Amino acid sequence: MKTRRTLWPTLSVILAIVLVLIALPQEWKQWAPGFLRSPSLHLGLDLVGGTQLDFRISEEEMRTQRANLDAKIVKAEKAGEKEKAELLRAQKIGIEDQEKNLVEAIRTVLERRINALGVSEATITPSYIGDEKHLLVECPGVVNTQECINVVGKTIQLEFKEEFTEQTEEYSTSVRSKALAAYRRVTGSGETLEKLGQDLGSQLGVSYQKEQTLFQDQLPTGLELVWQLPPKLPIIQQGVVTVSDPDAQPGTKPTTQLIPGMFLVEVLKGPTQTGRVITEAPKAFTYLSKSQSGASYLYHDNAPLDEKISIRLAAALRGMQPGELKPLSLEDGTGHIVFLRLFEKGKELVKTSHILVSYQGASAADKNVTRTKEQALARAQDLKKRLNGGAVFETLARTESDGPSREKAGSLGNISRTDMVPAFIDVAFKQAAGKVSDPVETQFGYHLIRTDAAPFTSKDTASYDDFTLKGKDALARVEDFVKKLKAGEVRPMEDAIRIRSLFFSLQPTGWKDTTLDGQHFRAANVSLDPVTNIPVVQILFDEEGGRLFQELTKRNIGKRIAIFVGGQLVSAPTVQQEISGGSAVITGSKDVNEAKLLAQDLNTGAIPAPIHLVGQYTVEATLGSAALQTSLMAALIGTIILMIYMAAVYRVLGLVADFALLVYAVLFFALLKLPVLLFTDNYIVLTLAGMAGIILSIGMAVDANVLVFERMKEEMRKGKSIKTAVESSFKYAWPAIRDSNVSTLITCAILFLVGTSIVKGFALTLGMGVFISLFTAVTFTRWLLRKLALSPLADRPEIFGNLAEKR
Repeated sequence: MKTRRTLWPTLSVILAIVLVLIALPQEWKQWAPGFLRSPSLHLGLDLVGGTQLDFRISEEEMRTQRANLDAKIVKAEKAGEKEKAELLRAQKIGIEDQEKNLVEAIRTVLERRINALGVSEATITPSYIGDEKHLLVECPGVVNTQECINVVGKTIQLEFKEEFTEQTEEYSTSVRSKALAAYRRVTGSGETLEKLGQDLGSQLGVSYQKEQTLFQDQLPTGLELVWQLPPKLPIIQQGVVTVSDPDAQPGTKPTTQLIPGMFLVEVLKGPTQTGRVITEAPKAFTYLSKSQSGASYLYHDNAPLDEKISIRLAAALRGMQPGELKPLSLEDGTGHIVFLRLFEKGKELVKTSHILVSYQGASAADKNVTRTKEQALARAQDLKKRLNGGAVFETLARTESDGPSREKAGSLGNISRTDMVPAFIDVAFKQAAGKVSDPVETQFGYHLIRTDAAPFTSKDTASYDDFTLKGKDALARVEDFVKKLKAGEVRPMEDAIRIRSLFFSLQPTGWKDTTLDGQHFRAANVSLDPVTNIPVVQILFDEEGGRLFQELTKRNIGKRIAIFVGGQLVSAPTVQQEISGGSAVITGSKDVNEAKLLAQDLNTGAIPAPIHLVGQYTVEATLGSAALQTSLMAALIGTIILMIYMAAVYRVLGLVADFALLVYAVLFFALLKLPVLLFTDNYIVLTLAGMAGIILSIGMAVDANVLVFERMKEEMRKGKSIKTAVESSFKYAWPAIRDSNVSTLITCAILFLVGTSIVKGFALTLGMGVFISLFTAVTFTRWLLRKLALSPLADRPEIFGNLAEKR
């Protein structure tokens, strides 16, 4: 019995200590175990700072799918294919069901992605603007807007595409039809080009430019007329865009490609004088040479760095990297800005000729060559004897050589040590000028090599732009020009317009859409390729997807099938044979972690419809911190005033209420740090509205105490002892305490269920405060009053204040 009497007090003390440690600030408990140190407050956007994003849900793809299915259903019914029509109707019903739950499905995916950023319990609020569906996403603690956009807004869509590069008339007609349909939507239905661009811009062969400021010489070919267009008047026009080669290597001359297509374009702002920032050195040099006295500009292409140019200039070019700018002064006092495009160091060269005798099976051997390797060697030895006997090398090369150099009498010109295979180079560079070697074997056959001249080293060459300035302080002036150029301060004033455009390419992109996509996806897992031991992602399809994939591989044997994830090409394997079984493999992952991330994105991150960022708002951490400090100060001041009031009115009993209020505060603060229901991964996110609920609940925390104390007052006036008054007061005050608190809790529940995220935060913290205050009043305050009634203080009624009024 004694053990039972001490068990509950002991457990209560241990629990109290744990709750106090949890409630302590993080910096005060670095010494504590992890389970006591890790709990912390989870603050909302308005208290800790962060990013709010407004995403619009695009239902264009679903509408297109429904329209395609309607057309297929009509076609199947006309053909009498009832089973196929029923299957298509079932697919349509599935899409319609998905549309009904679209907002919640996307909200769930976004919530998972935000949690991956380390942001717990993000606030995601649906919003409806006209017929548009939006999601307002708050990322507390994430003030790097681009990071939040990249992680949250990515559309993980799985797509399979066929290889397609032929520019057929059918393809061109389909592109023009698509562009015209888009134009009609803008001019007929009142849709904005911005919304249309978001909906269509992710499609293959379509490019959307939200806003561009272009000078007249930057307008794509065919769009010259937009210079005279009034703002907000959309037009459709054929034009050509110039695309740079993305695979061009640094230090090489850039290559471009002309892509024809259809433009849907509108002018946002007509021609306006604008400072044109020049960042390209050649353009800047052209402008400066016209605007500065004593200035000139020359371009030197593949110029040798020999005695004909300045020693200082040659030294500067040798020390520069392609793309680098450098100011310098030459011996004649002129100032120069040099921009290096390409530098090639001199090579060790040798002038050579050869006679090649090939054989069947040798590299690059002509199909008409039928001699064996042994026969080729014998023939080469015979040719060598004829040369030693006085035959003319050039004559034999033209008539007997199997190499392409026979057209040039065997001459290879000047070659470097990297131009030919090592066996050939060793002989060409080592033997004396004019000598012909014995047969030399390479993978191409047998060579008779003649060294036409002794080896030599070529001059260094450079392709560079040279801006020259004459006069006083030339070096200082060119140095100033370089600083301005790098800072973007070279800005001639020119007319520019601001446009928005949607471009439909008439040139096939290389890939064509298929009916197999993420709708047929079921699961993804990581495995190792049994041959290469490289991690791959295996994807599984549903029954319909398996059939489509089998048909896709059957008609593309020997061709490539591209796999796109989130609009990016991740793999394009060549189909070796028809594949059945309903599975495919994605290769290209660098390591297991990358493969796991891809599989995770596919399994849990697929968004049912594309989303587009249409607005963003960032709260800096400093503003959130200020709001938090103000709220905490308000809560602290309110608590102190309340405690002083209770002590002044109810004396000792007021101190009891104050002590219960402190217990309430510690318990409330500890629960805010712990997961909801203790065993979940969800936490309460504290916002400004939540702080308001907490501050309001502080005032309500003593309501039950006031009711009890006033009831005690009435009982003591009837002549009852303090002990009896304590028990009676709790008994008779309980219905009023219960009803007032339950009515408040019901109100909180209604606000939480039907309110917005801000209202929910207020309702949750207020409800928690009411529940905790009810708990402390009926347990802790009651326990303290019982102990007080049995203490000597019970014999001193004057310390109980107005509870001890004369009867």
